[in-house]
Amino acid sequence: MMRERTGKGRAASATRRALALAGACAAVDCAVPARPPDVAVIASGADLESPDPVVTVHPMSRQVQRHVLLVTLARYDERLTAVPYYARRWRWSPDRRTVTLFLEPSLRWHDGVPTTAHDAVFTFALARDSAAGSPRRAELAALDTAVASDDTTLVLRFVSAQPSLPRFVCELPLVPRHVLGRVAARDLRRAAFETAPIGNGPFRFVERVAGARWTFARNAAFPAAMGGPPRLARLVVAVVDEPTTKFAGLISGELDAAGIAPTSAARLARDRVARVLAYPVAFSTGLVFNTQRPPFDDARVRRAVDASIDRRRIVDVALAGFATPSAASVAPGMPD
Repeated sequence: MMRERTGKGRAASATRRALALAGACAAVDCAVPARPPDVAVIASGADLESPDPVVTVHPMSRQVQRHVLLVTLARYDERLTAVPYYARRWRWSPDRRTVTLFLEPSLRWHDGVPTTAHDAVFTFALARDSAAGSPRRAELAALDTAVASDDTTLVLRFVSAQPSLPRFVCELPLVPRHVLGRVAARDLRRAAFETAPIGNGPFRFVERVAGARWTFARNAAFPAAMGGPPRLARLVVAVVDEPTTKFAGLISGELDAAGIAPTSAARLARDRVARVLAYPVAFSTGLVFNTQRPPFDDARVRRAVDASIDRRRIVDVALAGFATPSAASVAPGMPD
């Protein structure tokens, strides 16, 4: 979460408000010292799993990869429609089985090496390599081949016609071929990149203190065509999972943003320095029966258990209303 500052620009005012996100769990290291207003501290309930998007499942790690350290070919707008990012434009073939993406030529890795279409080809091949054990491998099932026609032209061919750009184009950040190309796929989690990553995003890696924090600094060379350098000078991801410490950090101003338990939302909203933001999350919780073992091999028993569950009360009491009861595995309102 990020503390909201009022006035002209983020660094212009000393008025600070904490922003709490209902429906998540995280905490902040309250040992964070006084800092300039252009440094933001956000909370993570666990240490970032990895800076490498090929091997990551942790949600916060994926957000840091996509929006802080690295870049994707395209990104979503507020309607979850793909819009240009590293790929400035693209062109589909008439049969919708091939898309040609034209890339921003000025994007560089933080060590000065140019980012090219060859990095994209390498990233997709690595994610599909069974030796890497990537959780993203299934996301690329529709991809047939990825070819770099030149440094700024990427051609993706698919096994069937595509109605739109596949999710991985917006969700899988690119990794540096010149760094990870020297690492065997099976050794990715032991690579030096895990603790000292080289990115190409709006923030560059500065420091990691295991189990405590990750620090990133503004990338002054981030291309104007892709949004330009961020206004924040530094971004710190603080790691603490204690709810009371997190709560105190929000109120004291040591924390700019953090996930909170739904049951804490009403209390925090009453504080004058805090603003609670509730947002939809596509996350479901349910009971799954082993139908091969008694008594759940009997459909009547399963129906009886189902009928005994008061979903509305669970939502109201345990989740303070921050959920939607559902009688199916797919939440109401989800697109077909």
